[in-house]
Amino acid sequence: MKTWRGCIGFGVGAAGCLLLLSPVVAQTPAPAPMSSSMVGQHTMEGEVTKVDAKKGWIDIKSPEGRMKLHFPPSALQSVKVGDRVSVEMALKR
Repeated sequence: MKTWRGCIGFGVGAAGCLLLLSPVVAQTPAPAPMSSSMVGQHTMEGEVTKVDAKKGWIDIKSPEGRMKLHFPPSALQSVKVGDRVSVEMALKR
């Protein structure tokens, strides 16, 4: 299975969530630090359980629970059910 790193931003009321999806390669440089307005940054590992690449939706099952996330459809073209992913999130106030 492939490993992916995820990150996308979307607002929920006054709060936002940041996630990015891109392939992970050996010796990937550390991501740039998030702005000081980001709080609670953490990473969750999980498995892709459903992908709708045309609409940009992906379902992920992790030990913390299940997530339904939205990405630009082009970001999901090579993502398949069963892929292992890493989702990085933070809240923005």
